[in-house]
Amino acid sequence: MNQLVVLQEIYASFSKGGDGLQKIDSKAIEGCCPELISKLLESCRKGRIGEDVCRELSLRLQDVYEIKRLGDICRRAGLQGLAINTYNRALSLCRDPILRPVLQNNLGQANAYQGDLAKAAFYYQKAADCFAKEGNLIGLAHVLGNLGSAYRRSKDWDKAIEHCYRSLKTFEEKGDDLGIAQMTGSIGRIYADMGEKELAARYFERSLTDFQRLGDKRSAAWVLDRLGRIAGQRKDWDKALSYFNSSLSLFAMQGESQSQGIVLSNLGRIYLEMEEATAAREPLERAVLLISRQTKPNYQNALYYLAKTYSSLAKNCLHKISSEQQRLEASQLFVLAANRYQELASILADGQAEIKVAAAVAKCRSYLARLDGQVPDEVALLLAEKAQASLDNAAANAKGSKKAEILGLQRIIAGMKEARSIGLLANEPLMQKRALTNASEYLMGGAQGWASEEAGGFLCQALKNINAGVEVQRSGRDPAEKLLAAAAALRQASAAEKDMIAEAIEILEGSTANVSGQCQAALLLIAGAMASNSLSKIDDSNSILTWDESQHLNDPLTEPNTEPIAKTDLPVLEISKERCEAKSPILADGWLVPIKADVTCKRSGQLLLPAIRQLDKRQLFNANDERQEPQERAFPEVNEFSEATQNSEIEKDAERSPFSRTKAVFLLKVMTALLVMLLAIEAILYLI
Repeated sequence: MNQLVVLQEIYASFSKGGDGLQKIDSKAIEGCCPELISKLLESCRKGRIGEDVCRELSLRLQDVYEIKRLGDICRRAGLQGLAINTYNRALSLCRDPILRPVLQNNLGQANAYQGDLAKAAFYYQKAADCFAKEGNLIGLAHVLGNLGSAYRRSKDWDKAIEHCYRSLKTFEEKGDDLGIAQMTGSIGRIYADMGEKELAARYFERSLTDFQRLGDKRSAAWVLDRLGRIAGQRKDWDKALSYFNSSLSLFAMQGESQSQGIVLSNLGRIYLEMEEATAAREPLERAVLLISRQTKPNYQNALYYLAKTYSSLAKNCLHKISSEQQRLEASQLFVLAANRYQELASILADGQAEIKVAAAVAKCRSYLARLDGQVPDEVALLLAEKAQASLDNAAANAKGSKKAEILGLQRIIAGMKEARSIGLLANEPLMQKRALTNASEYLMGGAQGWASEEAGGFLCQALKNINAGVEVQRSGRDPAEKLLAAAAALRQASAAEKDMIAEAIEILEGSTANVSGQCQAALLLIAGAMASNSLSKIDDSNSILTWDESQHLNDPLTEPNTEPIAKTDLPVLEISKERCEAKSPILADGWLVPIKADVTCKRSGQLLLPAIRQLDKRQLFNANDERQEPQERAFPEVNEFSEATQNSEIEKDAERSPFSRTKAVFLLKVMTALLVMLLAIEAILYLI
């Protein structure tokens, strides 16, 4: 099998998933680098892309089409820097004027995913220049949509709309119905990112209707996924679930397992937002199995949602009247959450610190979940010590108020340890007294984060009275007054974790026959209430993070940091104004709006090779080549069908003749010059 065919199959596997790669005989690969291609194939079969192998291949491959396809693989695998280097090498070897703008467009994509939007826009405009000069309006329309995408990512909405509308108008002029459907969906994407849910839904619905009419089930499935997310944002749960299930059915019919995984991930998130963690678990566990680790950011998001789900399920176990079995189950679920967070942190560039904190906190909670009154003191001390060690990792990666809360929780757990040690010091009254004092002081240090400043003050007062009660009892006086004062202060401080505080109050108001045991039990209950309250602030269940297509963290609590694309970064793009009027422009609330696309044109396909190189390579790049996009969006975004710029018009030209339009013009000029020279010679001979 030719190595270009193998590279194509690896590229296609990002969308299709399944076991297609298992059918390739690695020993039958032919070409200049069969061993390296075989290594790449083996790593892909295991669900990952070997970066070192790709880097060596990018230097050793000689065929520009093979180099280009390797760049596409690197881009899909999230190796954007390596993809850029590979595309640049392909450009340096490229002598085909048809392939050149395709490579420039793909360079734009890779730079956009890396977050360098100015450079992305530069390459998009270079590609647009080439297509405009060649008169390839469909290729130009796709690149204009990609340029709009770059502006959308930088949140320059006006320019995003401007470029996408120019793309839409060009599709309309050419009568490309599928291109129009794509760009209608792209307007929905812009409005969705702007937070205009109603307008976004309106454009997506029109796009869906067009795709269904055209029979493009894959693109329709992506639009349904996008509509599901918009419905989820509006908390229209029934409609959201209906859209996602319809999308899943369409992808299942086409056998696209990775695409199903992405929709399952979005479905799981909706269940999380509905606070139905039990329902979220199954689709998210399936999603993590179906989505390749290389498919970013979809795999990261699915991992995060699953970790969040395990954590929510664990908390639900603890909120019930916890039996020993429920506590053990909660501990195991927290371990699962910690493992998922740790895996996520290992593959993240942006947001790694936040996830390391989440992993450490989940691990801490797995130890604390097993702490109850029935656990022997020796075991309890060991568990508390491990919980504290986990928080060391959390504090090292946290910052600001969260770091202060984590340090406060460490003091609370230190108080737990001191209180637990009291039972082991029965024969050492002085050590018992010191442990009680230490426990109270540690807990007072952690009381600053209690419900409110006033409640925290009452809590500290209660702890001081408990400590004073022990002192009074040791001096031979009745400690009841101090303990009752502690109970009264606790009543004033019981705004959070009322059940545990109420139990502590009951103990303090009881018999004073065993003051040390009485105070120990009360301190442990207070410490448990304080730890639970502190964890509810550190481990916020309501905040759900996501990573965008540039693999940047979208934190709902912070403003996105995006740099606008400066005009000085862009070349001037001159496009002829001699165009016919756009057909039936789309109106939104009284003004004309464009759209940004997310699907490949049905006529788009991989670039055909010049006639002298055709062999079986025509079959490699079929019309569906760039429509296998498993990206997290309504459908492959315009810039995602990079090879949508290699549309059928381009490919038909390449297939008809080994000569491009530029070559034809050049030959015509040469022939004209020769003709003029012959006429001049004939005239000279005549005069002689």
